Amino acid sequence: MPVYVVTVSGEIPLRSSRTRPRFYRRLVENLRDAVERAGGRVLGHEVVEAKVILRTDADVTEALSRVFGVHRVGVVAEYQFKDLKDLVAWASSEARDLVANKRFAVRVKRSGSHDFTSLDVAREVGAALKEYSAGVDLENPEVTVEIEVRGSRAFIYKRAAEGPGGLPVGVEGRALALFSGGFDSPVAAWLVAKRGVQVDFLHFTLGSTRATYLAFKVARELSSRWLHGYRPRFVVVDFRKVVEEVASKVGWPMRQVVLRALMYTAASRLAVAGGYNAIVTGESIGQASSQTLRNLQAVEEYAKPSRPVLRPLLGFDKEEIVALSRRIGLYELSSRVPEACAIAPSRVETHATAGMVEEEVRKVDMVLLENAVEGARSFDTLSSRPDDVIPSDDVEIDFIPEDALLVDAREWRGVDDGSLPGAVPLSRLDPDKVPRDKVVVVFCDTGAISTVVAEVLRKKGLRAYSLRGGLKRCGEGG
Repeated sequence: MPVYVVTVSGEIPLRSSRTRPRFYRRLVENLRDAVERAGGRVLGHEVVEAKVILRTDADVTEALSRVFGVHRVGVVAEYQFKDLKDLVAWASSEARDLVANKRFAVRVKRSGSHDFTSLDVAREVGAALKEYSAGVDLENPEVTVEIEVRGSRAFIYKRAAEGPGGLPVGVEGRALALFSGGFDSPVAAWLVAKRGVQVDFLHFTLGSTRATYLAFKVARELSSRWLHGYRPRFVVVDFRKVVEEVASKVGWPMRQVVLRALMYTAASRLAVAGGYNAIVTGESIGQASSQTLRNLQAVEEYAKPSRPVLRPLLGFDKEEIVALSRRIGLYELSSRVPEACAIAPSRVETHATAGMVEEEVRKVDMVLLENAVEGARSFDTLSSRPDDVIPSDDVEIDFIPEDALLVDAREWRGVDDGSLPGAVPLSRLDPDKVPRDKVVVVFCDTGAISTVVAEVLRKKGLRAYSLRGGLKRCGEGG
């Protein structure tokens, strides 16, 4: 039965006596959730000063080290001692292998009433271990034997892992994070969650649904690794018609700014409806033309969001954001998320005003925005699958989801002529044997015939899509 000594973030013990118990309760709940997600069970816990002593039925060190509010996690051996002599005998026996042929030091922390000091324990244990080691080295030891004495119990650290610090998720309300899935927005969400906020994700589908699919995978990874104690939601708003409207009616220099303002407007309405306390964005000053300080001011003055907008990355440069993405463990997934195609790739206004934004927004049919907000779909990031977020109304799809069933509709050419690996010829497909939650992607040369086939399969109850543009488009890198 593994025993852990979890050292809490230094901020928690400094809270008032009225607030501190709530923080500890939340932290324990989140630790329990992390253990269960890792496949284990908590067999017991106790809060001792600034420590949580946790007993589990499995090794969950890595999971515990990703819980906000944790400063350090130690896997320990535990002993109920009688006196100093008994403590020294046990400690030297437990640490003998740790110091074998290595220079070592003994560090002791003690709390409670004893007839010995921390230095007494360190000196006696060090003397007992010296014969098994390469000598004592207090300045530059190869191994440090860490002992904690609490009352009549002693703990020796076998190994330890650093935690992220911060505050337990759930002690500081809820926020809705604008989430593309690239490098910036996941890091911004992580930083806000680190301050004790329950973060849900708001994703706008601006073009390819592949971006939405991959963004969900990033959100799911972020949720499962870091966001404990609740079930994060992934809210999808189909903004494609809004993008088309902006691209066709708004002046070229203001398109990006207007689109951002409309996203703020939609986010504000969803934040109010969902009872969120704040909106989170991954904006960084000057990182993009639409993120100049004046443009951010203009967008916020126009949209007048009903919740505070938190921008934890304002002072970060791209290298710092990417470094954090690596640390969080999201870099590989985020690097696969395509950036939304700019609807104004050059000559973008960088000194917009709220009046300029308002003038351009008047050209936009706001019913499209209302419809998009009303049609928002919400998914549990921990239980939903990435293909669940693909819009069911779309008959065509521009990518092939993982684990999709491929169907080759090119009967007259033969499946061996450039077919996709693993594809099933249409003539051999038995719709009754295909699970109803399985994504089916039908393809032909151009996408024309596969669209008709996909419609037929849908009438038979299958989740069927046609590969947009067919194999010719794929061959062109589409």
